[in-house]
Order: sequence, then structure tokens, then C-alpha cells
Amino acid sequence: MKSYSIIKHGALLLTSLAMTFSVATSFSDSPEDSEQKAKPLTKAEAKKQLEESTGLKGKALRRHISLMQEAPPYENDELQKYVTEIGNKILAQSEHAHLPYRFVVRDTPAVNAFVNGTPYVYVERGLLGLLNSEAELAGVMAHEIGHNVARHTAKLQARNRRNSFLAGLASFAVGNNAVGSAIQTQSTVSLLEYKRSAELEADSFAARYLFGAGYEPSQLVNALAQLRDNNIFAASSTSRSLPHHGLLTTHPRSDIRLREAIEDAGVFAPGEAFIGRAEYREAIDGMIYGPNYTRRAPPGYRRYSNETLGITFLHPKSWTRTIKGSKIILKDANKTAQFKISIEKTKDKQQSSGDALKAKYPNLVNAEKIQENSQRDLGTLGAIPGQRVALAKVARNTFHFQGIAKNNKVTTEQDAAFIDMIRSFRRMTPKDKTAKYVTKISFERLKPGETFATLAKDLESELDNAELQLRVINGYYPKGQPEPGTWIKMLRKEEIQDQ
Repeated sequence: MKSYSIIKHGALLLTSLAMTFSVATSFSDSPEDSEQKAKPLTKAEAKKQLEESTGLKGKALRRHISLMQEAPPYENDELQKYVTEIGNKILAQSEHAHLPYRFVVRDTPAVNAFVNGTPYVYVERGLLGLLNSEAELAGVMAHEIGHNVARHTAKLQARNRRNSFLAGLASFAVGNNAVGSAIQTQSTVSLLEYKRSAELEADSFAARYLFGAGYEPSQLVNALAQLRDNNIFAASSTSRSLPHHGLLTTHPRSDIRLREAIEDAGVFAPGEAFIGRAEYREAIDGMIYGPNYTRRAPPGYRRYSNETLGITFLHPKSWTRTIKGSKIILKDANKTAQFKISIEKTKDKQQSSGDALKAKYPNLVNAEKIQENSQRDLGTLGAIPGQRVALAKVARNTFHFQGIAKNNKVTTEQDAAFIDMIRSFRRMTPKDKTAKYVTKISFERLKPGETFATLAKDLESELDNAELQLRVINGYYPKGQPEPGTWIKMLRKEEIQDQ
């Protein structure tokens, strides 16, 4: 449980860090207000808290921040705790039992789990929707911990650096880039072979960890077979190869080396090993399947996206939002602060956002980039007496931001909210796409006469290849039918209530 609470705290810090390291303000509160309000974190303080909460520093911390910004933790506390508990059971059987591992379910439909050399195991939400038992999930997580124990990431990175160096050296020595390219191509083949052997080694570790934790080791084979079937289905749907695990020509269920690795780990008497199908059903029932259109904002925020204007930004959940002509107006819960975005056609495309903002407000102070580390002109923010102002250009439009408060007295807290909204403003991407519905997993017992084909009829208008998708996620791809009374995963659309 402790690991998950650290992850959640770290994720919130990452959200804060991604939006703004510090609050630059020209306003001040009364002494009484200042004593009651928490002082905003400086960049150094935020970084220190991140290092303490994540247990990472330097490149490892930057990679983790990037991963969390790309796909934050899935917002389901119970599911995160469940995955963490399974991970800790496996970890206790491993050579890394003394290390403070963290287990994170990332909110992405990708079917994957991975490590990157740090004591973190990242599990994609899409993988949970594919598997069908706790032991299968434990097998995948044990496999990833095995990669870390064997230091496969570090070895691959070192070998890749060596091969790139040799390729460059050969090209320089003979004055022919083709030689280096040939060596690099050969290096790619050898790396592929190395990865296959690494996968088998990780499987051997995984089988041993599963047996030690009381899970049925052969469930690892089921998990790998599910992954392979999903890749075959995905490849047939997208016309591209999606290899996984190095088993490119054989099926996991018939792979002799994999079977031997599992048998070497130990064999339970019939009925003694834990599989956990019912527990797994309970854990993922109601989980999002596919794109999560409800995850368009971090905890405590809502995301506004406008496909016509091509822009998006975050605002506090407690603030109301209204559209009046070409203006977007937001107000806090107490109606004491207002944030307005006015939109107009850009008059001078050559003029920088900073110059445009200064031209509009001659008494502007504390002008700085909206995105401090960007080399591009993504907008400028500043302040004038009693107001927070900013300006940004997107496509052919100019967006003017104005934050004001009751009696022209902007508090530090209100100004921080204004700045957060301004800094979150950016061009819209495909990840910000909105939708009225989201697809969720539900479990139902198969009724007499029902088949995957009949069940898919209700989903054909919502999902491509609905029957095959149902087969894949239930472990019946490409053929076969479960008996009546069998629990199966169904996919149901649900209207998104809180936009």
C-alpha cells in the first residue's frame, strides 16, 4: 500500500511540475492571508520533493517524468493498489526483494508492460484488459522484474553504444559510409538475437518467482499466448508487424524452451496453485477499454478542448466555464475571480507574442515566456496593476488572457490559478480528442445460444472487428466458443457525465 501512496503523491507533483515550477507574481496578500496560504514551491523545492517521492534522480527521474506526462497513472485507486500488491508478492521472491520497487498502471490502451532499468514496473491499462487472471498478470510483472534482475536494459544499451561506435569507426577508417551501415545492420540482427535469449532468461526468472509466490507458473504461458494472439490480430488489422517476446515463429504454448523453464521452477499438485480469475474479474470490472476520453485532465482539473480553434487548456474543476461569442469566461466557486480568454484574428503574423502583449499593455511588468524552456514563441505572460495578462498565437488566431479579481485585488492563490491555466494552454493534439462516450469492460455469464458472433452484433456500430476483439480479450482467438455459464468480458459504451 505504501508504494502506491508514494506513486500517487509523485504523480500529483509531476502534474504540478509539468504545469509550472513556480509562480511569478506582482501581487501581494494581506499579512493575514499570507500566513494562511501555503507558499508556492520553487523549482528547486519541487525537484527535491520529486526526488524524494519517486526515489529517482538525474536521467532516471527525467525519463519517469516523461513517461508520466505521456500517460499519467490510471485514476482508480483500488486497481492501482491491487496491481501493487501483486507486484510486491512477486518482488518478495526475487533477488531485488530489498529494493523499493514501485508499480504503476499507466492510463494508455497500449498492450504492454515494461521496465527501464529503474525499480519501477510500468503496466499499461490495455494489458489489464487483455489478460484473464491474477496469475497471468503476476507472470507478466515477474517477467519484467526478471529483466531488471538480469540487467538486460543496461546490457542492451551498452551493446548498442558499442555497435554504433564500431560502425562509425569503420566508416571513418575506410572512408565509406556503406561499411558502417552494413556493420550497423548486422548489429541490429545480433541485438534481435540477444533480445530473444534475454526474453527466455526473464521467463525463467518469472516462473521461479511465480512458484515461490504460490501462483500457477503455467499461467505465464497463457499470458504470452494472449499477447501473441493480440499482436496477430493487431497486425492483421493494421497491416504491420507487431512482434512481442521474440516468439516470432512459434506459439508460446508449444515452445519447448519456455515449457522447460516453467517445469524447472517447480510443479504444484493439482488445485494447490493460485490462479485468481474471480479476483481479477472484480479488479478490472468497469475499467476503461481503448481510448480514455475521461482522462483529459489531471486530478482536480478539467480540460477544455476546441477542435475548431485547435486549442486546449486546463482549469480547476471547481471553476465554471461559459462561452460568450468569441470569449471563454471562467469563474471560481466563490465568484471572486474571473479568467477571460478573448479570441481575434491575428493582425501581424510577424510580430512576436511579447511585442504584441507589450503593445497592448504599455505598463506591463514581469513579462516571460508561457513555456519557459521552449525555443519557440508559444506565448508571453505578464502583469499589469490588478490583473494577470497573457497572449498567445495559434494558427491564424490570437488569444488574449485576462485574470481579474473582486475589488481589483488578486490574491496569490488566484494568480497561481491564472498562471496554471495560461501555462497549460497549447495546440490541441489527437490525445486531447473529446467524445460523448467511453467503452468499459463488464463481465457477464454467457447465456445458452449466445456466441461471440451474436454478442458482437450489438457492438458492430461501436467497434471495428467487434467479434474478433471479443475473442482476443477472452482468450478465444481466432476460434472456439465458451460453454454457457462461462464468465466473459463484454464491452459496453457509457456516456461521459463530467466533461
